Amino acid sequence: MIAVIVIWTCWLASVQSFEAKPYALVNPVAGTSHLKVADEGIALLNSIEGPVAPVVVIGPYRSGKSFLLNQLLGVPCNVGFGVGHTRETETKGIWVWGQPQSAEDGSKTLLYIDTEGFESTGRSNSYDDRVFAVATVMSSLLIYNLPETIRGSDVSKLSFVVELAAGFYDQTNKSSVAVPVEPGSMLWVIQRDFLQGKSVQQLVKDALAPVPNPQQDKAITETNNIRASLASIARNSTGFSLPQPHLDRTKLCELNDSQLEPSYVSQRDALKRLVLQQAAQKVVGGEALTGKRLAALLQSLIAALNAKEIPTGAGLIESFNREAVSKALAAFTEALDQAVQLPVDESVLDQAENRARDEALGVFKEQLLGRRQAEALTAQLEAAITKEAKAKRTANVAESNVVCQAHEMACSKLLASMARGLQIPSMRQFEGRYKACLATFEAKCVGPARSSSAERLQLAWSQARSQFGKDYNDRLFTGLLVAAVAAIVIFRFVIRVALLEAAGWLAVVFLELYPHLLGGAGSMYDTAWWKITASVWEALVLLLFGAGGLLLWMACGAAALLGWRRVRRRQQHKKAVLTSRLGDIRDLDV
Repeated sequence: MIAVIVIWTCWLASVQSFEAKPYALVNPVAGTSHLKVADEGIALLNSIEGPVAPVVVIGPYRSGKSFLLNQLLGVPCNVGFGVGHTRETETKGIWVWGQPQSAEDGSKTLLYIDTEGFESTGRSNSYDDRVFAVATVMSSLLIYNLPETIRGSDVSKLSFVVELAAGFYDQTNKSSVAVPVEPGSMLWVIQRDFLQGKSVQQLVKDALAPVPNPQQDKAITETNNIRASLASIARNSTGFSLPQPHLDRTKLCELNDSQLEPSYVSQRDALKRLVLQQAAQKVVGGEALTGKRLAALLQSLIAALNAKEIPTGAGLIESFNREAVSKALAAFTEALDQAVQLPVDESVLDQAENRARDEALGVFKEQLLGRRQAEALTAQLEAAITKEAKAKRTANVAESNVVCQAHEMACSKLLASMARGLQIPSMRQFEGRYKACLATFEAKCVGPARSSSAERLQLAWSQARSQFGKDYNDRLFTGLLVAAVAAIVIFRFVIRVALLEAAGWLAVVFLELYPHLLGGAGSMYDTAWWKITASVWEALVLLLFGAGGLLLWMACGAAALLGWRRVRRRQQHKKAVLTSRLGDIRDLDV
């Protein structure tokens, strides 16, 4: 019993000797692209007896890998993995968190591991490849941390590392029988995700899906091989997005959860749960990998990687030039996106494309290494630029159609509603509302769809105006006829004015007979007197209903006041008469 207590105490002391801080696991060898294991990190691995589940984060430098790991661990930057805010990489080599976390069911121990970002200044491609080859082999969950989106260069980079890791792992196997490393899970985390369109999961699916290649094009075949190798390294590939945690990224380490964007905090917590779900035991040769076996695997793998120089000079030039093409194409796309916001007129897009093309070719010429591939690579870049430009034009047409059709439909609906809904017929109001809508259409509708939308809108306007004009004149004619009849009734029975009654009869007779007198000579609505009548009506409508109908309300108020005063005078007159009669009756009695 005492022996058991002693052994337990020693084991507990060894576990507690590692503080809650990161420990170097693999360090760079100064002056070379080689790696070397770090004693403190190997000691930490050797202290773990049970199965392990390494969670390894890789990706470009200055992409927020260390900050992401600290967020997953729930520790501040001054305690966790080093986070820098300069243009130089902060993490050197590979680091492991000093206090591994045991799974809730006790089946495994989670190791959180940070790696040096690739493409940092002062590091060669072969150094990056060694770091990520080690990360790929040792991980049970590989988190590929990327800013904003997944690019073709990201896929190619990771594919080369996977092939490199698989090849060099074979050299670490001393037995005659192959002992494969079973694939873990892969998590593509897109940081500062603000782009719209496809979901992150769909981006991952598209990045790994083979491209149709009926003509057996060599470049497409190579792309499909890359995607096939990526699809084979993971049991599953999951996409996950994280929004910008805060506008000022240099102060992230100084902020608590309440100061971060709520959407980021929510997504981060969901990511924590996802990591715990996908981080399974690391399996090699059908057996779960313990901390000691992982340490041994790491040492033998680094020895194998250091035994050869990678890549060769020719391969490096070819890889560098492919990257130059990719960067030049990215420069073209970025310059074009910054120059125009769709939709735009095609002439503007032409000018922007030419400027972006010149800029991209300038970037490519500056970065091109060697002369043998210059002509072929330039042609490849030109073809890629043409394809991107064509896609931009297609997007411009689509966006122009959407915008122009929306404003065209708005004006068409306005015409239809005015034709049905104007209670007071007014050609001025009809034309004024349409002109305001047309001004908005002309300001907003730009691009290839403008001419066709403008033609359709002009046709709709001509038809609507013709229909409204006929209805407008008919309603005005009916109104005049009703007004004339009303004048006859009023001036005959209400206010007896013979002259005005005669004018009413004359107006009725004229309105009934005049259209028939014209015969086929034309429409009454085209005559000068009718146009004058319509102008008088428009002036009257403007006078009565302009400025919110203020004058009409004033007229109604004045009429109500006059009516009230007239009733009041009648009441006073009746009262006076009644008083006089009562006085007469009293006199008679006396």
